[in-house]
Amino acid sequence: MSIELTIKYSDAEYKSAIKEKLAVMPNKYLHTFLPATLLALVGLVLFYFNVIYSLWGLSILVLVSVYAIPCLLGDFLMPHIALAFARKKKLQDTYHFTISEHQIERTSEKGTLTTKWENIVSVDFFTQNVFINLEKGAMFIPNARLTDNQLEKLRSYAART
Repeated sequence: MSIELTIKYSDAEYKSAIKEKLAVMPNKYLHTFLPATLLALVGLVLFYFNVIYSLWGLSILVLVSVYAIPCLLGDFLMPHIALAFARKKKLQDTYHFTISEHQIERTSEKGTLTTKWENIVSVDFFTQNVFINLEKGAMFIPNARLTDNQLEKLRSYAART
């Protein structure tokens, strides 16, 4: 017996998936706060040597800021940026999932992706989404689209691998 789903992702589902994936990103705080700390240190060094208002001092400060400020605001910006790119292609498609104990098959306008459970890197169960992590990318299924029975069946398939 397999799980059959047809999904056309909404904007809210896609943003919640991005937020859940960002929450468990490895080295998240290093990538968030290190660039901002570097910006502060560069600013202090330029101020100490009294060159912060020179042309090259301002140029260095602006270049470091262009990198550091988006990193600091990444939790807020990334879901919106990812959604803007996804609206062009991913969110236009309707996906049909067939999940059996042997494989996962996803069909869309771009074709069919068939993946055996042995080739899946991991399956992550979050509060709002299930992520099926492949070698190159991931597929996600919102928990709201699954019944309790289907969710338990999916957990049992994932536990076997």
